[in-house]
Amino acid sequence: MALSIAASTHTAPKKAAAKPKLQSPKVVGAAGLIAVAQRQLEQGNLEAAAEYANAASGKAPALQDYAQYIRAQAEYGLKNYSEVAKSATRVFDQTPVSPFVGETAALAVRADLDGDSPKQALELVKKYFEKIPQPEADLLLARSFEATGDAPQAAEYYQRVYYNYPTAKEATDAASALVTVQQKLGEAYPPPTPSAMLTRAEKLIEAKEPAAARIELAAAIPQLGGVQRDLARVRLGEVDYLAGNTGAAFQYLTALKVDESEADAERLNYLIHCIRKMDRHGDVKPMLEHLEQEHPASPWRLEALIFVADQARVDNDPNTYLPLYRACAATFSSDPRAAWCHWRLTFESYRKDADDAYDQLRSQIQQYPESPDANDALYFLGRLEERKGDDASARACYDQLIERFPNTYFSTLARERLKDPKISAATANPSMLEFLRSVKWPPRNEFPSFDPGEEAAQRLSRAHLLEMTGLTDFAEGELKFGARNDADQGNVYAYELAKMAVARASPEQALHYIKAYSPDYLYMPLDQAPVPFWQLAFPIPFRGSIEQYSRQQGLDPFLVAALIRQESEFNAKVISHANAYGLMQLLPSTGRQLARHFGVRRLTPSQLLIADRNVQLGTYYFRDLLDSYGGQTEVTLASYNAGPGRANLWRTWGPFREPAEFIETVPFHETRGYIQIVLRNADVYRRLYAGTVPDVPAYRPKPAPKGKHRKKPVRRSLSSSLQSQHGSRSRSPLSERARS
Repeated sequence: MALSIAASTHTAPKKAAAKPKLQSPKVVGAAGLIAVAQRQLEQGNLEAAAEYANAASGKAPALQDYAQYIRAQAEYGLKNYSEVAKSATRVFDQTPVSPFVGETAALAVRADLDGDSPKQALELVKKYFEKIPQPEADLLLARSFEATGDAPQAAEYYQRVYYNYPTAKEATDAASALVTVQQKLGEAYPPPTPSAMLTRAEKLIEAKEPAAARIELAAAIPQLGGVQRDLARVRLGEVDYLAGNTGAAFQYLTALKVDESEADAERLNYLIHCIRKMDRHGDVKPMLEHLEQEHPASPWRLEALIFVADQARVDNDPNTYLPLYRACAATFSSDPRAAWCHWRLTFESYRKDADDAYDQLRSQIQQYPESPDANDALYFLGRLEERKGDDASARACYDQLIERFPNTYFSTLARERLKDPKISAATANPSMLEFLRSVKWPPRNEFPSFDPGEEAAQRLSRAHLLEMTGLTDFAEGELKFGARNDADQGNVYAYELAKMAVARASPEQALHYIKAYSPDYLYMPLDQAPVPFWQLAFPIPFRGSIEQYSRQQGLDPFLVAALIRQESEFNAKVISHANAYGLMQLLPSTGRQLARHFGVRRLTPSQLLIADRNVQLGTYYFRDLLDSYGGQTEVTLASYNAGPGRANLWRTWGPFREPAEFIETVPFHETRGYIQIVLRNADVYRRLYAGTVPDVPAYRPKPAPKGKHRKKPVRRSLSSSLQSQHGSRSRSPLSERARS
C-alpha cells in the first residue's frame, strides 16, 4: 500500500527554514505555457513552440530557463541561430543555476558552428566546457578547432572521444572526423599515444565487449613498444578468458613471453584463473609459488591469492585457503583488500576458539576500521567476551557497534544482546572503552538536515510548479540537478523525489531515488530522519497480499517484505537476467510447480508478474524451504538465494553456536550479504510497521544549512594530454567478481 504525499510530510520544528512558497493560480497558469511549448516542440511545431516558450518566459520568470531552453531548441530547428544565442544567454543568467546550462551551451555551440561562426563557437565551448556533458564537450571542442583551422588540436580532441568513450555514439562521429583530419594533416597528424590505445581496449573490456577489445588490442600491438606492448599482449589472453575461451587463453598465455615485470605478473594471474576454471587444481600451487618467486610484491599476486583462497572456501578446503589468506595479510597488510584476508583468518580463529581469537578480533578492528567487516568483528568480540563472563566488555562492544553501524545486521544482533538482563545491567568496561576509542574510525560527516536551505527551497518551489503543469520529467530533473550540485542537501532532494514517485504510484522508484541521492542513509540512526523518510526507504506496497499470504503460511510478513525489497525492490514487473519474475523473483519452472498446489494447471510466465499471484506462490515456496530446514531462517535465505544444493552443503560445515556463525561461513559473497541485508530489512520493517506507531526514537530535526554550499565540480583541463587511467592498472575486472 503506497504512502500518500500527506503521509510522507514530516512535522517541521518551530523555527524551520524557509519552505517553498505556494504558487498562485495565476503563476501556475503562466507556467502551463511551458508545458504547451514543450508539447509543440515534441510534435515538431517549431514556430508555435518558440512562440509559446517566449510568452511563458515573460509570464513565469521563475522558470524562464525552461522556457528559453525550449525556445532555443525550436529556434535551432528553424535555423534562427542568432535567436538561439539570445535564449542561451537567458538560460546562463538564471538564478539558481539552471539544470540546462550544459545542454544549452552545447546547442548554442552547434548553432554557431552551423551558422558559420566558428570563433564564437570555440570561445563558447571553452567557457562552458566543464558544464557540457562528456563526451559531447570534447566532440564540440574538436569540431570548433577544426572549423577554425586548428587541425592538430582538433585531432587531439577527436582522439579523446574515440579512445576514451568507445561505446558512446560520439565515438562513431569522432572516427569519421579523424579520417578527414588525418588526410588533411598527412605526416603532421599526431599519432595516438600507447596509453590511449590501451584505454580504448580497457573501456571495451569494462563494457563487457571482449570481442571488440580483442580487435583493438590486435590492431594496437604492432604500433606499441616496451611496457605498453607487453601489457597489450597479455590482455589479448585476458579477453579470450573473459569471452569464455578459457582453453585458448591458457594456451596463449602459457606460450607468451614478456619482459615487463608487472605484465608478467598479470599473465601469471590469468593463467591461475584459467587453471582453476579448467579444474586443474593440482597445477595451481606451483603457479602461485612461481608468481611468489618472480613477483612477490605485485598486486597481481594479491589478486591471485584472494581468488584462489576464495575459491578454496567454496570447496571448504581450509588447508588451501588459510595459508593463502595468511600470505595475503602478511605481505600486503597496507592494501585495503588485505582486510578481507585478515578477517577470514580472524573468524576461523574465533570459530575454533583458538588461543589467538581475542587478539585477532582486536587486531581486525584496530588495523582495518574502514573495512566492511569491522562491525562483524565488533559483534564477535562482544560474544567472545560474553563467553568469558565479561559482560561489561561485551556491553562496550555492542554499544560501539550500534553507534557506528546503526542499520546493519550485526547491529540488530547487538540490540538483541543488550536485552539480556546481565548485559543491560552492566556498565561498559573502561579498558574496552579505551581500546575502542583508540581505534582510528573513518570520519563521517555530520548527519545532514532534512530542512531545505535557501537554494534547495528555490529548487523545490520550481519543481512543484513544474509538476503541477504536468512536466514531471522536468520537475525531477530540477531536483536531481540540485542533489548533484547542492552540497549537504542531497537527502532533501532525495526525500522530495521519493515523495513525487510515490504520488504517481511508483514506490520502487522512490526507493531508487533515496539510494541514489542519499547514499549514506543507512549510516543514519533512525532518529536522524523523519519517519516518513524511512517509510519511503522501506516501503511496503502490496501490503494486503503480503500480510494475507504470509498469515496463511505462518510467516512473518515483515520478513517477506524484507525479502521482496532485496529481490525486486517491489517492482512487480521486473524480470531478471536469470529469467526470474516479479516481486519474489520466481523462475517460471518453479512457478508452474508451485501453482499446481493451488489448482492452477497452466501458469504462464506473465502471471508471475501479477503481484498477488507472485506473493501467493512465493510465500508458499519460502514456507516449504523453511520447513525443510527445521525453521532455520538463515539457511532458508541462503537456499532462496543460492539454491538448496549449496545451502544443504553449507549447513554441514558446522557446528554453529548461533546463526551469525553460519552466515559468516557462507562462501558466496553475494549470498552472505543477501542474508544479512534481508534480516536487517526485516528488523527495520518491524520497527516501522509492526505497531500502531513506529517503534523508533523521535526525530531530532536540525536547522537548514545557511548560505550556498556548492559541490566542487570535477575539473576537466583543456590542456591535459591523453592519459590512460588503466595503462598500468593494478587490478582487473576480475577483482570484484573473484569475491562474489
